[in-house]
Amino acid sequence: MKNLAFKMLFSNLFPGRKEKKSTNRFASEFIVEDPSNYDFLWTIKSFSKFIGNDEGRLVSGIFESKGYSWKLVMYPNGNSVNGQISLYFMLTQASSHQVDVVFKVSYELFLFDQNTGGTLSKKGENLGQVHDKIGFRNMIDLKTFKDSSNGYLMKDSCMFGVKIFQCVLIQTPTECMYLMEKVSHEYSWKIETFSKLDKKSSHVKKFTAGDYLWSISFHPESVQKSDNKVKGNYVTSHLFYHGSIHDTSAMKVYAKFTLSILDQIEGNHKKKTDTVVFKCGGSGWGGNLISLEEFNDPTLGIIVNDTCIIEVEVIVHALVE
Repeated sequence: MKNLAFKMLFSNLFPGRKEKKSTNRFASEFIVEDPSNYDFLWTIKSFSKFIGNDEGRLVSGIFESKGYSWKLVMYPNGNSVNGQISLYFMLTQASSHQVDVVFKVSYELFLFDQNTGGTLSKKGENLGQVHDKIGFRNMIDLKTFKDSSNGYLMKDSCMFGVKIFQCVLIQTPTECMYLMEKVSHEYSWKIETFSKLDKKSSHVKKFTAGDYLWSISFHPESVQKSDNKVKGNYVTSHLFYHGSIHDTSAMKVYAKFTLSILDQIEGNHKKKTDTVVFKCGGSGWGGNLISLEEFNDPTLGIIVNDTCIIEVEVIVHALVE
């Protein structure tokens, strides 16, 4: 009664002033019928603003499930392959366990149809480690996602969800190798107008070898240090693995690779060869190809007509789990 009397007095004293209603511009207009069916729901407003985002991905806040901390990760432009919505989740913390501990997780990822209240969902079961991206590169193609008649993107807003059914830590690291028919591929990256290139930055080129997705990094001026002392300047290149287009379980491959920077005059190429297990989204393999002094020596034929060429040969021998 006191509050009501105060409101009436306030209105009489300030008759032209209306009481403001509490609003929340981040509140979702789409209501999930039973949120308890999911471990986490993630609404993204103004989705179109994230297309072409320099970051290339969106990461949710932390949520808890099965006693562990997780995050959702979404690529609005596709992860390595454009024209798709890529959706993953990752374990961000495994209690007191080491980062390299292996876990087995079964899960389901959801995209909500805001017209009908239904969902597009995909189930999976994977082995992984902390910070591994687990999920689907092609959750849905971007054209279907953006078609308003499908209800996935309404008023520039969309909603994703995740349900984690089980997460079991495997205390002893395990690895199983499946030999397969070799997949061999060569890729040549011609870097033109080299003089205009930002020499302090790392540059990346993506390519495919069969169904496998890769990228090469090229750093024209990499400073090598040891005990905080500069040991030299080098041109470095690394090879990265980004998974399979069709087989989402192909998180690791055993492959031989050769990275080369070409001598365009005499053919005395500078090469680095190794055979290793590549992990999807993991660190790249490679290193120093040539000293900066040699690289800039016009008699060695590395830069010709303001162009240099990086070449990679990769041979995939086996899948690794």
